[in-house]
Amino acid sequence: SYNLDERSIALYPASPRGSSKLLQVDGYGRVTRHDNFSNVFGNLSKDCHIVFNDSRVLEARLFVDLVSGKKVELMLLDLGGINVYNKCVETPLQAMIRSDSIQVGDTLKVDNCKIEVIKIKGVWEEDDKSDGNGIECIVRIHSDASVEDYLSQNGTVPIPPYLRRNAEESDKDAYNNAYATNVGSVAAPTAGLHFTEPVLNEIGPENCSYLSLHVGAGTFKPVMVKDARDHEMHAESFSVPVKEIKNIITALKDGRQLISVGTTSSRTLESLYWCGLKKIQGLDDGSGVLQLSQMEWVPLKVGEGKNVTRIAAFEALIKDMDDSEALHGKTSLMICPPLYDFKVVDHLVTNFHAPDSTLMLLVSAFLKDSEGRKIPKIYEEAQTNGYRFLSYGDVCMFSKPGVP
Repeated sequence: SYNLDERSIALYPASPRGSSKLLQVDGYGRVTRHDNFSNVFGNLSKDCHIVFNDSRVLEARLFVDLVSGKKVELMLLDLGGINVYNKCVETPLQAMIRSDSIQVGDTLKVDNCKIEVIKIKGVWEEDDKSDGNGIECIVRIHSDASVEDYLSQNGTVPIPPYLRRNAEESDKDAYNNAYATNVGSVAAPTAGLHFTEPVLNEIGPENCSYLSLHVGAGTFKPVMVKDARDHEMHAESFSVPVKEIKNIITALKDGRQLISVGTTSSRTLESLYWCGLKKIQGLDDGSGVLQLSQMEWVPLKVGEGKNVTRIAAFEALIKDMDDSEALHGKTSLMICPPLYDFKVVDHLVTNFHAPDSTLMLLVSAFLKDSEGRKIPKIYEEAQTNGYRFLSYGDVCMFSKPGVP
């Protein structure tokens, strides 16, 4: 962990988009500071293949009236596992209500629309920079509108609670990536916020692949246990077109390194590797839906699993599949030091993350920071040098230790 100075938290994104600063740490641990992401990324990514998460954020935060008349926050926690084009009334939704007095059967309102609490799951805990804990529950919105349309008309952009401000009209664009197309996230894959159309054009479409991992609100839940492996990792839904897997395989066979844009892209790529390994070892359940539990990778990595390449794992996943098809699945993969060794990603583009977060653990594992000294030093020096932190902040580009 590290000490985050609240003055370092970016309340708004860099303007114009892409003008954020970039901190680079190469495979030998050398740090270089760049003043403008857009001016340097094309050169830094030369001869690499880049993987993006194209999930789009929905307006997943509602402000509802309790029976008492008090207005409170209702935050939808996960939209990745549902069809957002279905009617609300037919679609139970996982939610957090910022109140400690919610019970099954309670009826909330947004204007004249009823929202019914149909199940209580327990307490939803957040860190001390949010507006307090709430109740995790299942709700039903009594509207014939689709989930997407209802949220678009009644919701607000679910900017992170630590920003401690209301969403503004500008957040609708600012909190989504320029290439975001597949709706389903309730939090942005923020590493992509630095990319603009000119930068994407400079990279070239032939050097890019896109997958979708729909980010859930669990990404904001702090790790509050002594052993990070005991933290209950949130599951997130993903989909990857077969043609994109083939493009990645081709790039790897051509000797090109993979740049993953964001922790969500990384989590998906690493999950795909382990799912491919399951298929090779005959452990796939044959359902057609990929599943990976929190620590399932541990037994997979021993024995024959030690020698399976990322190319072989990916080829196993798409065997006998057509280019028009896609892989679908759900992952609870927990990536943390000192045990986890990245199998797919060579370079990671990612923002500066909150202390005690699962995202921080992923970055620490990527840089093999098993003693917890490397990342705090990098982050604290970045604060000293005026870098802005968290979702709307500046960006890092890390190379896996030993990768040139």
